[in-house]
Amino acid sequence: MTTKAEFLQEHSLFQYLREEHIDALAKITDEIQYENGAMVAYQGDVADSLYIVKSGRLYAETRQNDIENGTYVVSSKDYLVGDYFGDDWMFEPNVYPANIKAKSYRDKPAILLKIKGINFVRFLNQYPEALPALQTETEEDDEGNEEVKAGLSPYAYEEAQKLFAKAKRKRTVISILPDELVEYSSRRSRLYLLVQIFFPILALFVIPTLLYMFFNSQPPESFIYRLRFSVPIFFTIVLLVVVLFQLLDWSNDYFVITNKRVVHREFDLRTFRIDIKTARIDQVQSVEIAKPTFIMNLLNFGTARITTASAFGTIYFDNIDNPIEVKQTLDHQSRLVKTLDASREQTLLRETFSEHFAVEQQYEPIGEEATALPPAQPRRRPGLLRRLQMRYYWRVEEDEAITYRKHFIVLIIESIIPLGLALLGVLVTAVLIRYFDFTFRQLLPEIILFYSVDLLWLIWRMEDWRNDMFQLTDRLIIDIDRRPFGFGESRKQALLSNIQNVNAFTPGLIHTIFNYGNVEIETAGAESNLVFEDIPYPSVIQSDIFAQLENMLDEQRRRQRGTRHKEYALLLDVYKQTMEQDRIPDRTPGEVPPL
Repeated sequence: MTTKAEFLQEHSLFQYLREEHIDALAKITDEIQYENGAMVAYQGDVADSLYIVKSGRLYAETRQNDIENGTYVVSSKDYLVGDYFGDDWMFEPNVYPANIKAKSYRDKPAILLKIKGINFVRFLNQYPEALPALQTETEEDDEGNEEVKAGLSPYAYEEAQKLFAKAKRKRTVISILPDELVEYSSRRSRLYLLVQIFFPILALFVIPTLLYMFFNSQPPESFIYRLRFSVPIFFTIVLLVVVLFQLLDWSNDYFVITNKRVVHREFDLRTFRIDIKTARIDQVQSVEIAKPTFIMNLLNFGTARITTASAFGTIYFDNIDNPIEVKQTLDHQSRLVKTLDASREQTLLRETFSEHFAVEQQYEPIGEEATALPPAQPRRRPGLLRRLQMRYYWRVEEDEAITYRKHFIVLIIESIIPLGLALLGVLVTAVLIRYFDFTFRQLLPEIILFYSVDLLWLIWRMEDWRNDMFQLTDRLIIDIDRRPFGFGESRKQALLSNIQNVNAFTPGLIHTIFNYGNVEIETAGAESNLVFEDIPYPSVIQSDIFAQLENMLDEQRRRQRGTRHKEYALLLDVYKQTMEQDRIPDRTPGEVPPL
């Protein structure tokens, strides 16, 4: 029988991949054999995997419910050997549009290859060079006939490309999560920019010219005449700075919608402050589009007002081109979230009932089970470098907890005084030896005492910086303020489940240059809010908290659903037992006896 790797290598979808790609792909592929007539997927269940028919065939049947006609078949389709479906679902999970059954074909059982979407995404992250080989292309042979090279669907390929486009924006726009895809990204409209710079540019051409004409019209021997170049040049420079200021201020503001959240990144060039506001997709309550003037309607730009359930209340995407696209994107993502929630409910309910009533599975895996690829991890440093990293690096992930420290420049600022005193000590020593006839041996006791105290002060500063930590776990978020050498500690923590919002910002010029700032965590109690101060890459930490919160909420919902579904299964079990014992009386009234 053909192995997984051999079948994948010969398949039209993967035939242009290299051998190392095929080997890695085979490791994340499950091979499953189904009984004749077994259900592969139920209509409405979560779809997040690619399926390839290796043997046998599949029969897909889409059904629709109607009050008058009951349930009827809308469409049907057969999948034969080599056919595949679900490549779109690997990048954006959806629901199965049909019931899919396995059928034997020519005395061969139905065997499928299944690749989970999350593993395929991680495969592409590890082997980005494999993506171009998966593109559908049309080529001409020597005789001029068109040949189609099979590959991912155009939609799936476009979604896959977003995985690599986001890497370029990771530090400059927002920090994107590993399985997060950008669905919409925009700056403010260029028309808005044009309005902002129109008058400065007009003044740039008019004012220097008028000034030059005025000064040049004065008598040559006058002082004003000698200013005919310097004053216009000065105003030209000032107006150019104004135009450049508007360009920079415009180019650093972003509006982003991903498959998980809404983000508004605002950079105020006047104060060099960056604010990043975010809300989960499931917190979006409504979207209002405003184009209040005739010109804005004519040129199709305006503001999208996004009302959310977060503490921010409202997020504005103001002065953007085609604001209706924001509404369409959010409507699509919101519908998808609700559809997937209902689908997961249905899937989990079916699994709970199957487990409770010990329903036998109609399939069995063949060969080795697929290995789930772990997310890409940073390379671990050996020995001493690893220990130094654990003690002083700004972000350390260990034992299911992420520890953050303040930016290294904070340590430098706090160490200026002891370092400055050390330099001053060298200068004083040099002066005493050079001008006051002291010898180094005479000054040695004082030098040792001075530098010992100064070194202890520097060590104290370093330890005080190192001991101030912020931690993020799967349950808690913790702010630890610890004094050096055990001289005291204060700890403030909050449950992840109490987090209402997370705001990241860099408050000033130095913070923006070195990319560090604060992360404010708003919790259920006003007095229990936490602030991560002076930490590097605040948008990265904001995304870390968001990811942990998402995982916690998903796990919480899964547990709640599981408990509720077990109660349903138990209720149905008791009902079935009671019916089998014929102990339930008729609930519908019988025929009324005649008078």
